[in-house]
Amino acid sequence: MIKFFRNIRRKLINKSKLTSYLLYALGEIILVVIGILIALQINNWNEERKIRKEEQQLLKSISEEFQANLKILDQAKQMNDYIIARASGLGEYTGPKLENFDERKLSDLMVGAFKYEARFIPNQGTVNETINSGKLSVLSNDELRKAISAWQSALELVKNQEDYVVGRRDIAHAYFLNNGNFRRHLYLINEAIIKVSPSRFPNNDFKFLEDESFESNLYLFITASSNLNKNFYSILDEKIKFIITEADKGIKKK
Repeated sequence: MIKFFRNIRRKLINKSKLTSYLLYALGEIILVVIGILIALQINNWNEERKIRKEEQQLLKSISEEFQANLKILDQAKQMNDYIIARASGLGEYTGPKLENFDERKLSDLMVGAFKYEARFIPNQGTVNETINSGKLSVLSNDELRKAISAWQSALELVKNQEDYVVGRRDIAHAYFLNNGNFRRHLYLINEAIIKVSPSRFPNNDFKFLEDESFESNLYLFITASSNLNKNFYSILDEKIKFIITEADKGIKKK
């Protein structure tokens, strides 16, 4: 083909047909430019196709990861509800002149209130890889990009409240550790890590329940735990569901 065009040029020059040659040359240039533009368009189309394919894979991974995180959050909320219920049950025994109580029941309530803690620890493999590798730009959904960009900040707020709750729990628990008998507590409860023989100290080690400061700190702990569910976990629940919804919108159905 190149030889064919070269021969045409040579004939036109030999015959001194300058105008025809210039028109031919212009036409050849136009054909070359059109060829380049077509090649670029094809290349752009292939790149766009690769990006959209990568976006589909990313959207599916995001949806799956956040569906798993929704279940993890639900477990954290259930644990927090359990702790609140046990701490509130313990609060029924606070007050002056504690008497006629079941020591084993009180010990079990303290296990529920003070042994556990609610923590939301999500899966973040896809989110971290997306942000760290710069793949966030692959997502064509602006709202989804913003939600994922803000995800880490939302987690920090929740973690700060969880830490605050644990701090309040530890203060309330310290009343028992400083004024009660942990050995007898271990002997009574069903979930003791180690087995111990009965303590030889007097049976009643719950005098801290008569301390007004303990009652105040216990209910601060209960309030902080309730706030965690109401104003932190519930908001995070909405954010997770939003991300799932936006990701699913972009997934093409087969």
